[in-house]
Amino acid sequence: MRARKAGLLGQRPWGRTAGANGGRGTDTASDCFAARVHAELAEDLPDEDLGEDLADILERYEPGTGPGADAEADEEFLETVWEAQERIQRGY
Repeated sequence: MRARKAGLLGQRPWGRTAGANGGRGTDTASDCFAARVHAELAEDLPDEDLGEDLADILERYEPGTGPGADAEADEEFLETVWEAQERIQRGY
């Protein structure tokens, strides 16, 4: 019965949805994953104003303007943002 309901709802049993594009809902799934990673990053860095594009943060970041006044804090901030961007690109 569960498999039938999943089929009727347009969902695969493993959680991905099958949209109007013939079951290729990867854009939606990747957008949801990117939003989740971005939310986790915002939670890790609550004092930072994170924009939509993490690559933009990495390009425009100037040392000494981040969450800490020292080089170690700057490096940790950049590494955290870079890792989040890499997770989004990998998709997991």
